[in-house]
Amino acid sequence: MADEELSGNTPIVVKAFTDRFMRAFAHLIGIEGGYVNDPVDRGGATKYGISLRFLVAEGKVDDDGDGFADFDLDMDGDIDGADIRKLTILDAKILYRTCFWDRLDCGSFEEPIGEMLFDQAVNGGLRAAAKLLQRALNEIAREARFRSTPLKVDGVIGEKTRQRLDSYVARFGVDRIIDAYREAVKDRYHAIVRANPSQARFLRGWLNRANRLGW
Repeated sequence: MADEELSGNTPIVVKAFTDRFMRAFAHLIGIEGGYVNDPVDRGGATKYGISLRFLVAEGKVDDDGDGFADFDLDMDGDIDGADIRKLTILDAKILYRTCFWDRLDCGSFEEPIGEMLFDQAVNGGLRAAAKLLQRALNEIAREARFRSTPLKVDGVIGEKTRQRLDSYVARFGVDRIIDAYREAVKDRYHAIVRANPSQARFLRGWLNRANRLGW
């Protein structure tokens, strides 16, 4: 994978869903749930874990050529809270696969590493998920007292990150990667609460989510 940002408003292309993606999606939908509009939640109104802000950014394409953005589901000329409410499971599946699973190339990672990246990409964004992996690998190196240069925590999973990951999987096993990634995720959640104490009410659920990574 090239060292370039994993983002952008690329066309939403529908293609077959792999069995592996379907398993990961089913697990994640069980965590994200249905429609929620908690005023304290930084993400705002969401459905199946998809926020309005995200839908506005990613749903403006008009692949079907009907003159409306593909996720202007009520066809009123804009993407708003009404469209969040109208999202279907299939809509969520298409968005999850195209905007998260494919952009991070999750299927190219050993199970369950790709699934952990997928979970955190949905939860916090593509770069956040990638940075967490880089931090986890750096922590493994620190604990092992390796003299290698730490990975740059830039949120870009390029050749160096992949090589370091493959090396540590071979040396320490997948379970060590899972443990380190979980701890990096927990650190991120604690940092969110320190920066914004109003989010403390969500911390217990977030930490439970972190502990389920690597299922």
